[in-house]
Amino acid sequence: MPTVAVPKSFTYHTTLDNVIGRSGVAHSDIKPELRIVAPPEFKGEPGLWTPEDLFVVSVESCLMLTFAGIAEKHGLHILRYESSAEGLLEWLAGSYQFTRIVVRPRISVADTASIVTAREIVDRAHQTCLVANSVRTSIVIEPEFVVE
Repeated sequence: MPTVAVPKSFTYHTTLDNVIGRSGVAHSDIKPELRIVAPPEFKGEPGLWTPEDLFVVSVESCLMLTFAGIAEKHGLHILRYESSAEGLLEWLAGSYQFTRIVVRPRISVADTASIVTAREIVDRAHQTCLVANSVRTSIVIEPEFVVE
């Protein structure tokens, strides 16, 4: 009788301290600390990471890592992966919320045939990205493929 893999669960811990005004310092295990501030449009300090930045880059980086993992399993050789993302924050129903995040990966492959596989993997990564699957925001992926 075949064995069935039991899904695993994971817990991630963070702490915040040194809260002064609209800034604080985030910690997680043995990772480097990260100063987080409110964005300038909410009376924060410019030039530092905000929760809004982290939210958008969480979706963007999760897509990249999910894509890389699936590509590796399928033996797809990627020459380069770069991306940009933008999140739209809107006032709805009495509060701000992200209503859309657009991720634009630019994926370079060695030949035209690899584009078909890369496109399929982007679609699969979009479907299985755990961060995107954990939020209500509409996530749109607009890939560009390049043969080098």
